[in-house]
Amino acid sequence: MITVSNLQKSFKDQPLFSDVTFNIGDKEKIGLIGRNGSGKSTFIKMLLNKEDPESGTIKIPDWLKIRSLEQHLNFSANKILDQVCSALPGNAHEEDWKAKSILMGLGFSESDFERSPQEFSSGFQVRVRLAEALVSDADLLILDEPTNYLDILSLRWLERFLKSWKGAFILVTHDQHFMEEVVTHVVGIHRGKMRKMQGTPQKLLEQIKLEEEVYEKTRQNQEKKQIRTKKFIDSFRAGARSAGLVQSRIKALEKQKINEKLAKIPEVIFNFKHEPFRGNSLLQADKISFGYDLQNILIRDFSLTTFPGDKIAIIGRNGQGKSTLSKLLVGQLKPQEGSVKIGANLKIGYFGADNKENLSQDKSILEELITSVPDATEQQVRNVCGSLLFSGDAVKKPISKLSGGEKSRVSLAKVLLTPVQVLVLDEPTNHLDLESCQALTKALREFPGTIIFVTHDEEMLAQVATRLVVFEQGGVSMREESYPQFLESGGWIDEEENYFKSFKQASTGKKQHLARKEQKKRLRFLRNRQKNLEKEINKLDKEQEENSILFQEACEVKNHEEIKFYGERAKEISDKIDEIYQELEDLMKAEEELKLLP
Repeated sequence: MITVSNLQKSFKDQPLFSDVTFNIGDKEKIGLIGRNGSGKSTFIKMLLNKEDPESGTIKIPDWLKIRSLEQHLNFSANKILDQVCSALPGNAHEEDWKAKSILMGLGFSESDFERSPQEFSSGFQVRVRLAEALVSDADLLILDEPTNYLDILSLRWLERFLKSWKGAFILVTHDQHFMEEVVTHVVGIHRGKMRKMQGTPQKLLEQIKLEEEVYEKTRQNQEKKQIRTKKFIDSFRAGARSAGLVQSRIKALEKQKINEKLAKIPEVIFNFKHEPFRGNSLLQADKISFGYDLQNILIRDFSLTTFPGDKIAIIGRNGQGKSTLSKLLVGQLKPQEGSVKIGANLKIGYFGADNKENLSQDKSILEELITSVPDATEQQVRNVCGSLLFSGDAVKKPISKLSGGEKSRVSLAKVLLTPVQVLVLDEPTNHLDLESCQALTKALREFPGTIIFVTHDEEMLAQVATRLVVFEQGGVSMREESYPQFLESGGWIDEEENYFKSFKQASTGKKQHLARKEQKKRLRFLRNRQKNLEKEINKLDKEQEENSILFQEACEVKNHEEIKFYGERAKEISDKIDEIYQELEDLMKAEEELKLLP
């Protein structure tokens, strides 16, 4: 379908990848992986003809329909449904059931369909763009981080949808579980090369790790062999009898090849500092209630007691109160009813979605961290910065010049620098690449203290959480179980309702669409039949005229046999015309009745 040949690309004089050659086949579901800055977005831009390669080619057939997840949020329609329907292929606007089904799956209600896209948050506007891509019936979907603004139920719906997608797609996401579930092939960017293989991202990462271990062992053996050869030459160089052997070893040494040592790839390292807590109950919420207005009570009569070593995940749809609860627990918000008790001298490390907005834009990374964490030495700050890929002079970079992902890492650095007993983390995986998410999951699993975290990452939930706070339509409740146990014991009530609504909309829409197609098909048949009957009447009319002339001629010569024959023939033709007119009348009535159907 698509052929990539000898592709090469650099960014700001730094090579991204070279000698890239592979094919993208029909109906292949490809996960594109690589560290942040490795060139994933650049490759996607080249596929979309938004950027040119330095050398090499990407051959895309003219017939191939490609649809990508649009990043700009300027909409042409005044209603969400109209905006998504505009992406339906050809003249398929009557198939709005497809758009409705997808919008429901992504978390919109039927009442949202008539609202303007501008009324929604940027996260829900991205969902509108995603719905446009999914409804397009493209041969190849290109989805760059479609999971960033989806809650866990929308993610699980999208997972089902992409599994049943009949075309091909290329997916970029930091959500390992999601990618592992939906892809059939993976393309990885690693050390300036791109390689494709069948299977999942984890399979490719394990293959790369194995190959590099073999490469390093081979390199070490080459070094050892060279050292032994040199030692032999030095030991026997002076002996006359061994001169031949020495010369052969010298020649062998000249031919010996040693692989270059692989450069160490910088990795994000999370090492949270833990300080033991003397006591049992650390954080306690007692029958708390909170809402931003009287019509929007997010949390009602909720209680929670935490203990040392707890790993509590807060899960649910966006907008239900997960981040609000985390702010209540750390004291950033006060409950309207009930109370939150924080243990004496309890040290809490808090990372929230809005932490990066509180960074001083006029300071460098180093200055921001030294002033924010006065107990930390400059060397400690530099060490943590290095573990988060801010090494050397990078720590002098102004906060104002950082990307969203870099600002998030600076906010995380503040938490890493402070010894704590409790971590409260709200969506910590945002802006991290797949490998960094794996490293963060490992660090949280190994942290000996208490963790309360908000995430939609099901891999992190499965590996870290031992207790759950679940937001659903019925409110918020505690579950004394892990995430896998939660799924096994019934899971999401909202999910099945959401999926059922989406499925019902699609099923009803398909039936209506098929009924309309059948109706059109029937109308075409009726009209074609009418045309054929009209032609037959015209033909019989001409035949009757000819028969009438012959009848007159027979009468003039008094040929009784012909008079009888043409007379009987005239009656047959007349009866046939009457039959056809009756059928025409019936067809016209049927057509009118068919037009009145919904």
